[in-house]
Amino acid sequence: MLYAVVLSPVLMLGLALAVQLGALQLERQRVRSAVDEAAVTAAAAAAVSGASAGVDRARAAALLRGALATALRPLEGELGGAGADVVAAGAEVAVLDEVPAPDPFATGAVVRRPAIEARVRVPLRTGLLRVAALTVTVVTGAELRRADEADR
Repeated sequence: MLYAVVLSPVLMLGLALAVQLGALQLERQRVRSAVDEAAVTAAAAAAVSGASAGVDRARAAALLRGALATALRPLEGELGGAGADVVAAGAEVAVLDEVPAPDPFATGAVVRRPAIEARVRVPLRTGLLRVAALTVTVVTGAELRRADEADR
């Protein structure tokens, strides 16, 4: 009888923690999907037509930050007090249009096609783990394709 009284709260706490870790993984995947969506959206908008036209780096970075803020807005309740605009403004963005070039976010890697890449640090707060200061770092990228390369 004593074991049931002592172990029940411990088992319930263990179960609650396991559920919260699952919820944290779900939020992490939602953040990764939002960042990937922003990169693809920005790459599509930044791509210019014409074989010799270049990419406006500042415009491409601004497009990615804007798309990132839009994609993160539905998750603002889980962002640990930081708004989507603050997280998007703090994103590290690299526009690589002269390739091959070293990948700015992966040591030793080489980017062989023009791309827009971002590293985003997102503070997450969820359920029982709300007291823990958890930051998820997501690195993503999307190729910049010109209109004449659409079929390749």
